This record gives sequence, structure tokens and C-alpha cells, in this order.
Amino acid sequence: MNPKENILTAFNHTEPAWVPTPMVDRSMTVVTHGLVEYPRGGGIDDWGVRWKQGEEEVGAGLPVTHPVQKPEDIEDYPFPDPDSDALMEPALEGLKQVDRSTTLVFGDNGWGLFERSWILTGMDKLLIWMYREPDAVRLLLTKIAEVKVRITERLLDEVGVDGVRYGDDWGGESELMMGPVLWRKFIKPKQQLLYDACIEREALIMQHADGHIEEIIPDLIGMGLTLLNPLQPECNNVEKVKKTYGSDISFHGAVGSRILDKGTTTQVTEEVKTRINQLGKDGGYVLAPAHAYSYSEENLNAFRQAAIEYGKIPEKWIRNSSVEMGDIEV
Repeated sequence: MNPKENILTAFNHTEPAWVPTPMVDRSMTVVTHGLVEYPRGGGIDDWGVRWKQGEEEVGAGLPVTHPVQKPEDIEDYPFPDPDSDALMEPALEGLKQVDRSTTLVFGDNGWGLFERSWILTGMDKLLIWMYREPDAVRLLLTKIAEVKVRITERLLDEVGVDGVRYGDDWGGESELMMGPVLWRKFIKPKQQLLYDACIEREALIMQHADGHIEEIIPDLIGMGLTLLNPLQPECNNVEKVKKTYGSDISFHGAVGSRILDKGTTTQVTEEVKTRINQLGKDGGYVLAPAHAYSYSEENLNAFRQAAIEYGKIPEKWIRNSSVEMGDIEV
């Protein structure tokens, strides 16, 4: 059994030969389209939002303009063209570096519906509009979803990825940012359109959603989700979630970023061992950090060695490097 076969076995909720660990066994990877969701180093993205990034900052930086200020701005706003000829070139180029026989490939869809909405309007304004201007929120989400659905279609039809990874941070430390009622009212119907584009093509669906999201896991299962990331252990009851939903959905991540960032190598080893014990039984788990930060080489190597030992990864499928940022993303 190779890594791709092994991870698909896990997705089928059957005990895999070892715990799939992309940072070690190359069982899955992600390729990205060319739409600029945020300009590295600062500038204006393809949605018309200006970003600022300090010299010492990593990641996306911060949006400093929110061009959709009034409900009337939405209808004629210049949303990006998802049919741009060159949009899929980065994904196609990335695919050339992958051995498709042993590695599962997801296409990254970019910022999610909620994130892109508040980036365009400002967080406070979007949440207020959910109460005062619900039709405007629905229209905005519809316009964004049209772009995102088309990107999904092109990733699957033109690039030929095995599945699509969606990202949207819905949760805070202890609850959904907009609450489950508003999530179901506004986000869920449009998110289903994105999932349906995958379901129609029998493709896998991966959802990144930071924070506490336990209340909507049954919704995500009903919507057809394959793989949920990152199941933050700081915000969710990992053991309870596995026991309650583990036969219906697979999980990716769950190795606490706080421990990987600030903990000792011994603590990292224990964290990996704990998550394998909690989530690895009967498949349905892909071992990975809960977040893609710049962790120390010592802690990443501790993660790697613990994954090999407790995840029982065969020597044949152990890769050479464990500290590339791109690996941590998956």
C-alpha cells in the first residue's frame, strides 16, 4: 500500500496501514490557483482590497481598506474574473512536481465566503448587516460564491485535482463568531454551492475552519464534507468530536500549535502521541499541525520522529525533509 492508497483507506474509515502524515509520507499536497487573495509584502489584491504587511510579519498581513461600504456598492462592484486564461497556470505548474500515483492532490480555493465578505466590508459592518441588511449580505455572498464555484470547477476540470480545499475561519476561541443561527442562515446555503461543485464531480472536499466549530460539524457532514481541518484542540473537545462524529467525517490536523510553537520537544512528542491515540483508531485521521506557523526545526523534527514511531510509518515512505513551509500547510 502506498501513501495515496493509505490515506484514501483512512478517509473510508477503515484502519490504514499507518497514520497518514503528509509532512512525512507525502500522502497529500495542495496546489494553488493564481488569483491574488492577498499580496505578499502589501499592496492591492485581485478583489480591490489594500493590504499592509510589516517587515517582521509573516502570513497575510492585514487588510487596511474595505471598499464595499454601502449595500448599493455590491451590485456593480468589480469582482475578479474566475475565467481568466492564466488563472490555473500556478496549479498546473505545481502539479508537475507531484507523483500522482502516490500523492493525493487538493486544489486550494483561497479565502472563504465569510472571510472574503468581511475583508470587503469590514468585520463590524458585515455582522451588523446580517441583522440590518440581510439581503445585502446574501447578495454579497452570492457574488463571491459565483467566483469561488467557478474556481472549483476549473481546478477539477482543467487541472484535474482529486479534491478542493476551502478555507474560512468561522470560529473564535469558544464559539462561532456569528453564532450557529446566522451561520446556517447566511453561510451554509452558499457554502453548499461550493461543495456541490465537488460532489457533482465525485471529488473530495476539505474544509479549513479555525476555532470552535463543534456545533456545525453535523451540518458539514450533511453537506458532504470529507475532511475537516484543523480541529483546534485549544478550542474543541477533540476526543468528544471523534467519538460523536468519527464514523461520518475525517479530521486533519489537531496537533496543538501552542505546543509546537512554545513547547519542549518532549511535549511535542506527547502531543503527537495523544492525538494519534484520540483520533487515529479506525481511520479518519490525517496527522498534521493545527496551524502553519514558522515552528522551530527542533520541534518539527520532534513532530516528525513521533509521527514515524507512533504512527507506524514504514521506512519506505519516509521523506527526507520535514521543515518546508509548504509541507506544514497540509
